[in-house]
Amino acid sequence: MSVFGRVQKSFAAGFLRKLFRVKIINPENEPKDITTSYIVCINHSSNWDPIVIGACTKRPLRYMAKAELFKVPVLKSIVKLFGAYPVNRDSADVSAIRTTINILEKGETVGMFPQGHRAKRINPNKIVPKNSVAMIAMKAKSGVLPVTVITKGYKVRIFHKTIVVFGRYIPFEEFEEFQKIREIKDGEISGIKDRKDISENMNLYKKITDKIYGEMMSNYSKYDTLNKI
Repeated sequence: MSVFGRVQKSFAAGFLRKLFRVKIINPENEPKDITTSYIVCINHSSNWDPIVIGACTKRPLRYMAKAELFKVPVLKSIVKLFGAYPVNRDSADVSAIRTTINILEKGETVGMFPQGHRAKRINPNKIVPKNSVAMIAMKAKSGVLPVTVITKGYKVRIFHKTIVVFGRYIPFEEFEEFQKIREIKDGEISGIKDRKDISENMNLYKKITDKIYGEMMSNYSKYDTLNKI
């Protein structure tokens, strides 16, 4: 267990929840089976997000962190202790994707942000999510726990109220329902997908993304008492 994993189990988690004035809604939606690996999908507006969510979940979370942090000697050691691993945000980082899948296959839990970057002071309803969570969920055969973070002005800040909503857990079996079995085309070269096959996969990931992000935004609209005029 990482340092942050141990912190979550200590009094510090309670201190962090008080520091950010956290109100947790529907905590019972977090899976109770400790052998189940899954992705915690979170809307992202602040560098504080991993800290806040980590203090709210019962399971320790692993996170991708921008590769630049791992180039600073002291900081590199700190982020590693907190269970983070590097990702190159300027390109499709295959290594980071494989690492995430391996972590999930080992039974751990990974926190991911569907926006792909921080959306500071932007209403998450106005953001088009990326399909990375859906793709990794399918490849790792993992379920997804949609978690919505609601704050005044769409940014997590110390001493300001933070509402954390645990959405309905979506098991992998529900994602499988989107996937139709397709016959291998005659003459198709083994291991190579044609453009139509790739397009069908992208459509599959988008349907799954819409399901996950739709749950998150539905809860945002339902429980947002901080930004309504």
